[in-house]
Amino acid sequence: MRHIIITLTLISLAGCAAALVPYTSDPKQKIADAYWLFDEQSRALPAEKLIHEAIAIYQENNNKAGLAEGYTAYAIFLRSGAVSRYRDNYEDNGFIDKSVTYQNRFFKSMEYLRKSESIYQLLGEYDDLTNTYLHMAFTSMAADDKINACKYYDKSLEANVTFMSRNPDAKISLAGYKSYKDYIKPLKVEAECSA
Repeated sequence: MRHIIITLTLISLAGCAAALVPYTSDPKQKIADAYWLFDEQSRALPAEKLIHEAIAIYQENNNKAGLAEGYTAYAIFLRSGAVSRYRDNYEDNGFIDKSVTYQNRFFKSMEYLRKSESIYQLLGEYDDLTNTYLHMAFTSMAADDKINACKYYDKSLEANVTFMSRNPDAKISLAGYKSYKDYIKPLKVEAECSA
């Protein structure tokens, strides 16, 4: 009898879109949970739902920085391996954003990143712009568009220079690289950038 109860509990949890993710009304935590779901668990469907819930909360609260964070998360989600893993589902049923298709997901990823870019420019958030341009380069690479990848790597470097000039005491973790320029250098080599 105990085995039946455990089995039924597991089946009900498996049916729950975000099983093993505690409910939260905090949009920042929803985005963090979504990253965990699509990066670590390859669970695209509940991740997409959480990102859209966070975006809706940020829109309702008129939180521009949060909205940009949500747009960036959705852009990264769209180019993720988790979406590729669920290709059949997305081709058959589409995405929550009905303008997105499996075939145009990289284009739509760039659209969401451009929304983030506009907000971060308005707010003067050059650290976030650095990351947004970096993700634009990554999305361009995923779409096999090395020309634009090179352009966005350069824009990311420019935004980082501006950020560092305004925040000279800022410490950035670069996984062992001495500078952001050193971090970008091998990425530009991979993209076959001219300089």
